[in-house]
Amino acid sequence: MEIKNFDPTLRVISKIRYYINYLNLNLKGYKVLTEVGSDLYNYIPIIPILAGAEKVMVWTRDSIYGKADHLITDCQKKINNISNYRNVEFFKGEINKIHLKDADIITNSNFLRPLNKAKLQYLKKEVAIPLMYEKWELRKKDIDISYCLKNGIRVGGTNEDYEKINVFNHIGPLAIKMAFEAGYEIYENNIVIWSDDNFGNVIKEAMMGLKPKSLLMTTDIEKVKKEVKNIDFIFLADYDEKRSFSNDSFFQLEELSNLNPHFGLVHLYGEVNYSETKRLGIYCYPKKNGISQAMSLTLSHIGINPFVALVTAGFKVGQCLLEKDYDNEIVQLFDS
Repeated sequence: MEIKNFDPTLRVISKIRYYINYLNLNLKGYKVLTEVGSDLYNYIPIIPILAGAEKVMVWTRDSIYGKADHLITDCQKKINNISNYRNVEFFKGEINKIHLKDADIITNSNFLRPLNKAKLQYLKKEVAIPLMYEKWELRKKDIDISYCLKNGIRVGGTNEDYEKINVFNHIGPLAIKMAFEAGYEIYENNIVIWSDDNFGNVIKEAMMGLKPKSLLMTTDIEKVKKEVKNIDFIFLADYDEKRSFSNDSFFQLEELSNLNPHFGLVHLYGEVNYSETKRLGIYCYPKKNGISQAMSLTLSHIGINPFVALVTAGFKVGQCLLEKDYDNEIVQLFDS
């Protein structure tokens, strides 16, 4: 009897095809500029290819996530296995003027950032830039939105609560997975969620389902101090908090540690200095620095479905922008 080896790429490709059909993504006639990265990000160029894009231009660089040559090779293998598509061009580096001039859709992706005047000046008049996240999450360091609006470049966020994807609801399971990986049970734990936005609301609802002993959602450090003696961990999830969660800031890490040497930090959002937490003897997860307004672990960490849904939806936003379908519920248009 022949033994077949499990191919993990098959499920990813299946999900991509599903969401292309489900969202009616059609990129025929369009030239797309995007990126290729590691793990699930290696599949990003496959989405516009399977959606019928006329041409796909793909940027990458050497980074902590992998060598550019390896990322390109891995992606090209995937493309060759599913399609005879040949109109794909890979680029290693900071800027390719020809690609910028040629693109109809440009994704606001890591290896394309920052989308500033140095790059935007080469774009054709009617081009679309889907943020690939919600409009309110716009980071000025990612894209010069003022330049775009002044020069007729269409920019749109992705409605993550759109009924066909409901991506935002995956934040709850992601937070739970992070807590488990950090070594916390949630059940019968005393938890603080540092947030006053919808990230905190979704995480709170998810964690309450696992019956913690107590759960406080706040952005008031004085309330945290009152509860810290019994806290198992603090989950940092305040998107708009630009101050550092450090000892020399409002958060007063050393004082919290003196009150309870056993509590830990789990960070989804926020500026965290991992070396400082180690110096103070505070357990911190993930074991790396946190960055303000950037997810410490993205939805790809929880699995295929939310990642593919969000990225495919982002390409759909690009399609809607080009077709001036601004009333589509998936689009969050920047118009002023």
